Amino acid sequence: MSHALSWLLSTVCVNMADRWSWYTLCSKCERVYARYGDGSPIPDHFSDSPLEVLDETNVEVNVMCFVVYILWLKQQPDSFKKYLDVLEQRCELWRECVYKLWRL
Repeated sequence: MSHALSWLLSTVCVNMADRWSWYTLCSKCERVYARYGDGSPIPDHFSDSPLEVLDETNVEVNVMCFVVYILWLKQQPDSFKKYLDVLEQRCELWRECVYKLWRL
């Protein structure tokens, strides 16, 4: 197999894994929100800076804040790309929040 083809296949696999992670995270948040959300509204404003919104949301304090943030992020234009950007910029915080989420 050529080097170029090998690179292409690995890139496709990584992209598929990232998309699967995003869809899985959204699904988990939807289930948690349906069970524990008590009808709390999901903000509907748009933002060009999801990192700022994350930092203002205090997701490290309460896992439901993270759930609401993910459901908000899902509504944003180009949400998958924004998810990847936030994940890259706040990797440790993201891991902590996802860990707490999956323990519910």
